[in-house]
Amino acid sequence: MAALVLRPGCHLDGAALYGHVEQLLPPYARPRFLRLQERLAMTETFKQQKVRLAQEGFDPTRVPDPLFLLDEATRAYVPLGPALWEGLLAGTLRI
Repeated sequence: MAALVLRPGCHLDGAALYGHVEQLLPPYARPRFLRLQERLAMTETFKQQKVRLAQEGFDPTRVPDPLFLLDEATRAYVPLGPALWEGLLAGTLRI
């Protein structure tokens, strides 16, 4: 998973980001999940709070931020909604 902060006024273009990631990263290094945040949580020494993000995981019922899933079929990052989440839990959707 990767946590992203977008510039004010910008939006996530899932297809364009997929193309960019596909060009720059090998398949094993591509983030399967994206988490959009208003700002990155930092410690007192200006380090990212990665442990908290990892503990929260990618359960859309627990995470207040928008989540996106790398969808190889559509070649885009798509919003991780209830239907996709249930597919992941049931094992019918492979990542």
